[in-house]
Amino acid sequence: MIKRSVLALTLALTTLGTASADKVITGAFDQGPGGAPQQFNPLTNTAGFTWLNKYYSTLVLYDAGFKKISGDLASSWVVGDGGKKYTFILQSGVKWHDGKPFTSKDVKFSLELANNPDSGSAFAAKFGNIRSIQTPNTRTVVVTLSKPNAALLDALTSFMILPQHELSKIPARELRTSTWWRTEPVGTGPFMWSRHVPDQYVELKANPNYYKGKPKVDRLVNRYFKEQAAAVLALKSGNIDFTYLTLDDTKTFSGSSVSILSGPSQVANYLGFNNASDQFKDIRVRQAMLHAIDRNTIIKQLYGGGAELAYCPVTNSRYVPKSVNKYAYDPAKARQLLQAAGWNSSQNIEVITYYTDQLSKDVLVTLQQMFAQVGLKITPRFLDTPTYNQVTNGTAFQMVYAGIGNGPDPDTLYPSLHSDFMPPNGTNRMRVNLPAVNKLFEQGQETAAVAARTKAYQNVCSLVNEQLPWATLWTAKRFGGATKDLVNFVWTPAPGGGRYDDQAHLWDIK
Repeated sequence: MIKRSVLALTLALTTLGTASADKVITGAFDQGPGGAPQQFNPLTNTAGFTWLNKYYSTLVLYDAGFKKISGDLASSWVVGDGGKKYTFILQSGVKWHDGKPFTSKDVKFSLELANNPDSGSAFAAKFGNIRSIQTPNTRTVVVTLSKPNAALLDALTSFMILPQHELSKIPARELRTSTWWRTEPVGTGPFMWSRHVPDQYVELKANPNYYKGKPKVDRLVNRYFKEQAAAVLALKSGNIDFTYLTLDDTKTFSGSSVSILSGPSQVANYLGFNNASDQFKDIRVRQAMLHAIDRNTIIKQLYGGGAELAYCPVTNSRYVPKSVNKYAYDPAKARQLLQAAGWNSSQNIEVITYYTDQLSKDVLVTLQQMFAQVGLKITPRFLDTPTYNQVTNGTAFQMVYAGIGNGPDPDTLYPSLHSDFMPPNGTNRMRVNLPAVNKLFEQGQETAAVAARTKAYQNVCSLVNEQLPWATLWTAKRFGGATKDLVNFVWTPAPGGGRYDDQAHLWDIK
């Protein structure tokens, strides 16, 4: 029995055309920095996986604690030839939502599509060294690499496998914006596409043939909200069962029927410099900015202690050398560095960001004040994510306040720091061009030895900390809110919102 309608705020139950006895979980699954509202192409998306992995599946996934990689569509795998050959054995009896059998040819098709430049896939940076893909039978895929890549499994945890029989008939370039993604997508996940009402919601229905068993609930609904406050209000009033929450939002739920979920974001917030510009060419300017920021005070007063200092984009403590420069708060030193660099204190720096929540606005106002004390002027500019991506795909910007996803394997940073992947070839939006860093990432991929990989990524951290193509600030906790009516509900803060097995087929509601 459920005690709330699916879309009580804007839609009548009859509009959905389902029986009131259905079990339904409604959430704002694309709310917050891990979401990608109404962006349904998993090849080009870099976020939104919390929702996408409800109807698509990956070969492998992390557990919810990001400690271990286990099989999803792959039941097992073997790594051979010094790390250059991956042999995957697929689950038996898996079917696409249209009833067609899932086979090794679908995996081959998906990987080749990702490497097709016409697809615009964000995964090309991860799969570029695939030399061949063989399918000796319907349940076996052999991926051969041109050189070892110990990070391949990590990359595959967020790569959705797509149906060859549906998509091979659509030219790769047309797939980027094809209506297929939002009108008739076919996956192998626990839920299957039902309907999409633009700007309002997407509805999925239970997949009765899901290989792990039919889901406990009949439908999932993803509500869209233009404002975070509206999603929070909907959760408070019982019109949705889940949404992302900001730190300030969590303070308004004391004693309520909502459970607050929290955990490390695995995202490093940073000030990014456009390295293609001469404005920040002098490293003393970049150093001055870090020395001008009282990060401890920001963490204490704005984040309520719910953040940790970060000294390089690699935030997993095992990869952060103790010797890194902490760039302690020192406004006098910041002024000296700017003076030595000949900085013109009258010039203004525009800082663009896709973070539009109140906490981020407070952070940027605070940075503005701290910078002003040392002779730096900044003006924040708040953009939606598509506009931010469009602007930073070019070079007509100065600085950004943004976040970079981390995780158990630092190789996730590879396409954002390696010079081969500057737009339009990847997500190195800050135009970082450090050959030594390139080489270290390549070393990290080419060896499976734990000690050697650890040393390579520690050196990445040290070099980026020294050269400062970014000014890394902190990593903060993130929060979600879920009604206490939910049963077996799993949500973990994660970059892009996904990469882990949330066991959605076991979700239930009282």
